[in-house]
Amino acid sequence: MITLDEKDNVLQAQVQAKVIDAKTAGLVRETLMEHVPRCRRFILDLQLCQLVDSGGLAGVVMLLKGMNANQCELVLCNLNKPVTSLFQLTRMDRLFKIEADVPAAQAYFKAQA
Repeated sequence: MITLDEKDNVLQAQVQAKVIDAKTAGLVRETLMEHVPRCRRFILDLQLCQLVDSGGLAGVVMLLKGMNANQCELVLCNLNKPVTSLFQLTRMDRLFKIEADVPAAQAYFKAQA
């Protein structure tokens, strides 16, 4: 359900699901939080995701809170139009760092170094 790839001390996670619901978001949160002790920068790639429901959005927000509590950074990328609209309508685009794609997210982290 999630593929992981680490490059330049940034853990990239791609969600392998068309819909992010509460169950999927919980799995993503658990998986990424396991890597927090050794990694501080994360990219969550939503390229394959076509829809985020309310439970999924709540789960992604909980992931961000967990990351923030551990002084970690989370960047979302590859949001399609409906998912982008959801983040804008709920004003979650103000909470999350969102980049167009993986290279842009990686560039963001390189600029922070």
